[in-house]
Amino acid sequence: MLEIHDTLKNEHGWDIVALHEAVDELLDGCRLSYPFPGDDTWGSDRILYAEVVVTHGDILIGAGRLIWDSAQEDALPRITDLCLLRRYRNPFTIETIVSALIDEYAKHADGGAVVLGHDGREMDISERLERLRDIEMGQFEPRVI
Repeated sequence: MLEIHDTLKNEHGWDIVALHEAVDELLDGCRLSYPFPGDDTWGSDRILYAEVVVTHGDILIGAGRLIWDSAQEDALPRITDLCLLRRYRNPFTIETIVSALIDEYAKHADGGAVVLGHDGREMDISERLERLRDIEMGQFEPRVI
């Protein structure tokens, strides 16, 4: 079974250094997003809003981050370092990872209601922000399945 884990909460007590080394290995061969110019340096204005890893049992199979370079004018929050082993790549898995990253960002959304996806498309998350605000205020409509 595939599981998505929020590494910023470190609920599993992982060795973060070893985990990041494993993610770097995945990025070398399984990257779905490519770095922007200047991504090799992590400036003090860069905010990491979300970071997840995906596992299949005890095997690390994917990861992703959502960052925002807050001091750069007109910079959008964006999904970066998205990687997934080829055998697990399908639209559902990729969109689930993207959704987990956006949900975490949406709790604060300091960079606005548009997020740049790993594939370069701009995603308007204003409806998601409104729904989260309504849930926090105790006003929400139950979902119909």
